[in-house]
Amino acid sequence: MPGACAKVLIVLGATCAVNAQVQRPGPLPTLPLTQLDERAQAADLDNRTFSLTFAQPVAVKDLLLLLVRGTSLSLVPDPAVGGTFIGELKNVTVRQALRLILAPMGLDYAVEGTVVRVFRREPETRIFDVNYIATERTGASMIGSDASAASSTRVSTTTQSDLFAELAAGVRTLLSERATFNVDRKAGLLQVTDFAERLDRVASYLEAVQDRVHRQVQIDARVVEVELNDEKAAALDWRVLKAQLTADQTEAQRAAPSLTGMRVTDVDKLLTLLAAHGKVVTLSAPRLVTLNNETAIVRTEAITVSVTPQIAPDSGVMLSVTPMLKTPAIVESDVLARVADGETLIMPGFTHDREVRERKNVGTTGGWFGRGTVVTRKRVELVILLTPRIL
Repeated sequence: MPGACAKVLIVLGATCAVNAQVQRPGPLPTLPLTQLDERAQAADLDNRTFSLTFAQPVAVKDLLLLLVRGTSLSLVPDPAVGGTFIGELKNVTVRQALRLILAPMGLDYAVEGTVVRVFRREPETRIFDVNYIATERTGASMIGSDASAASSTRVSTTTQSDLFAELAAGVRTLLSERATFNVDRKAGLLQVTDFAERLDRVASYLEAVQDRVHRQVQIDARVVEVELNDEKAAALDWRVLKAQLTADQTEAQRAAPSLTGMRVTDVDKLLTLLAAHGKVVTLSAPRLVTLNNETAIVRTEAITVSVTPQIAPDSGVMLSVTPMLKTPAIVESDVLARVADGETLIMPGFTHDREVRERKNVGTTGGWFGRGTVVTRKRVELVILLTPRIL
């Protein structure tokens, strides 16, 4: 008996020793479980490639289970998921296969840890700000002879601006067939319901549009009258003036440049050169600020000028200019010209005659009879200077 008890005690002692080791384990290093999960997820979704061929229709649910077989991924399809797949997948990852199979069927997936959920895509609703004045602007100019005449020539220019209508037309081309949208002009909001990738396109489009329509252009306009010293001159010789501005004396012998495309950067030098040819008077020198593609108007007693700037991607400015001279006779034109930011567009050629009455000494060969009024005719040219600056 004593021997037997000794054996039992030894066994119990051994058992207690083992239990003691289990109850008091040694310190173990902390494992970064999140990092391990991410690495496993990335490896299963992106690092394995495979090829599959289905010449006959296969149920999508069966195909999805096949994709995750042999991986640590679990797949849970929504009960509404259905349909079949026919095709061939070569050297694709699990992530690529999911996109290729699900997107054409209106399905999508989400990954939560190692669980892949597959579900039918549903439209989302987003509300976008449209920060613009809810107005429609319409401008029209008509240039030409009297329409009642037997033979007439007429050019008509119409400008219509309705940003909200144009936005609606642009957004409509970006949406799917299931999409709906509504434009609230008064609140300046655009509500769109569609799939996420379509909504992202709408957001990019609106950002590009608002970046352009909110850009501003400052236009320094100046209407100058030059009363020519040379009574026999029909107008200013712009070939000579351009040669003097560019300091290129051979320019005067070349073909005459297009006056509507003449541009300068030194306005003060131009005015100095004009003063050498006659008396220079500035009729108007307003500074205008307008939005991109919006019309601004300069009006004096003699002339009215409407100008619409359009900012190009390379920071150039396209100017649509319609000057209309009122007196002594109606003269109209319509010009489309391109200038650099800060460059000055010159529009000359508006000439007319003016009677000038001056008090001068009047005498004869026999003596002096006092002062009298002498009437002479002067040639006058109006010059329009437009300098756009992008703000």
